[in-house]
Amino acid sequence: MKSLTIIIPTLNEEKNIVPCLNSIFSQNYDKKKLQVVVVDGGSTDKTIEISKKMGAEVMFNPFKVEERGRPLAIKKVARGEIVSTMDADNLIPPKDKDWLKKMIEPFEDKEIFASETAYMDYRPHDTMITKYNVLVGGDDPIASYLGINDKYCYFTDKLIGTPHQEIDKGNYIKVILQGNKTPAAGSNGFFCRRELFSEVESDPYIHPLFIERLVKKGYNKMALVKQGIIHFQNGSIRTYFRKKLRRIQRRQTGELDWGNNYGIKTKDIIKVSLYIATIILPIKDSILGFFKKPTSAWFFHPIACYGLLILYGYYTLFNGNLRKDILR
Repeated sequence: MKSLTIIIPTLNEEKNIVPCLNSIFSQNYDKKKLQVVVVDGGSTDKTIEISKKMGAEVMFNPFKVEERGRPLAIKKVARGEIVSTMDADNLIPPKDKDWLKKMIEPFEDKEIFASETAYMDYRPHDTMITKYNVLVGGDDPIASYLGINDKYCYFTDKLIGTPHQEIDKGNYIKVILQGNKTPAAGSNGFFCRRELFSEVESDPYIHPLFIERLVKKGYNKMALVKQGIIHFQNGSIRTYFRKKLRRIQRRQTGELDWGNNYGIKTKDIIKVSLYIATIILPIKDSILGFFKKPTSAWFFHPIACYGLLILYGYYTLFNGNLRKDILR
């Protein structure tokens, strides 16, 4: 069993950190080889107190933002051969006590540089937004229509939207990534060999850029493990769009430099925009998706698609570059 460090950035996450840490520490994994590090950006609630009490190591993130906290923890305190980047609102499915072991298994293959869950998961009582993100393979349906999803998308029926090869290895799928068109991988259930964080630029840790840099350096084989991870999110539609707006604003102001367009061309953006603008076609995808995975969350799909199209379009017209705004 390889040693593992799980890094969780936090800022006032007392409501999420308990179930998150519980899901980790309840795993059938050798506790002597498991290190959990909470990198806190200055919480004023009980996040730090709870984390220490539950057995996690806590360190202060002077940069406040999670993109700087993760690489700081990897550099300063991470001891594991494998490093996982999880969020406080991530949950390991409670029924699978060998989830961590399955995520680590692919690293027996020395060619594999990273592993990730093949899909998102949810519990029956989870919010509509949490369930919806499972259906589209992430938190942005437009990204999935553009083919940059890194987890299974029910309306495109693809594990990864970008060009790749798949080799079924039983508990996981060995994926060979190609060229400069890499998926938006590297978050929510992502595991990577620790030494690779010093092989390429990883501070700040912008997950799709990290993946792209590794692939360009020849590390192009990763594993999609046949299990899911729960990414709990607020069920409010208003909060859903507010988060997207915040992401756009961070890139527009230069607070977050994405620097990657996934090989997407202008014609791809126009084609997807026209597809969504019909409204009818996203509704068709909702109906077809419902038969694959029945849930009322599909009713949100046309709303999410059309609302994001308007949001991205507005900020493109008045503030700049669509290619940067539209990407996850």
